[in-house]
Amino acid sequence: MVILENFRKFKEEYGKEAFKRINEFFQKEEEIFYKNKIKELMETRNLSKREATIKARQSWVATIGRNLEKIFEIMIVDFCEENNLYITNDRILKRNNLPRDLDLVKRAILVDFGNYSLLPDGDLIIYKKNKDFPEIIAILSIKNSFRERYTETPYWKLKLLQSDITKHIKVMMITPDRDNEVSFINPPRKARIILEYELDGIYLAKKKFDKSKKVKSISKLIEDLRKLI
Repeated sequence: MVILENFRKFKEEYGKEAFKRINEFFQKEEEIFYKNKIKELMETRNLSKREATIKARQSWVATIGRNLEKIFEIMIVDFCEENNLYITNDRILKRNNLPRDLDLVKRAILVDFGNYSLLPDGDLIIYKKNKDFPEIIAILSIKNSFRERYTETPYWKLKLLQSDITKHIKVMMITPDRDNEVSFINPPRKARIILEYELDGIYLAKKKFDKSKKVKSISKLIEDLRKLI
């Protein structure tokens, strides 16, 4: 909650440009987080500074992931409300006793594996409620960095393409690309090649990168979502 409140203040200062300065924002937040977390762990759990630093690093990875999702939800929520669209995520859809509308969303994106059906990874799932069955507009995957995990989202895109029921679903990536795995093309890294080839769009929350028809600024996300409705 503290990080989200800080981002809202950051957004008040920089406006829409705030989403292109995510790395700058999180760099400051990371320094504060580490300082406070290491101190807390050393005092409450009697850990050495080295042990506390390792634990703090692990905790930060989870913290930044959750907060990135919330930050980009903030970015699209007004657009969704204006166009009668709804947002959910795969964690919610994994719960038991879902309300009818979310249960139908879950069924609309399930991937068949013979005797089993699985939910694709979806940090933000945008859908439209219809009388009988929801229309899935897009599945957005959000990653701070990749570290050899760049094949996960393309895998789900390929699985969705195998069914007539799910093949229309757009799968997009949003990332600050902290480690420059997809930002540049001289030469392109594996992550850029695979993501650009398989996904419907990659939106970079940063200022400097090599653009293409699929690799775009985060400022283009709403414009592209509008084309899907």
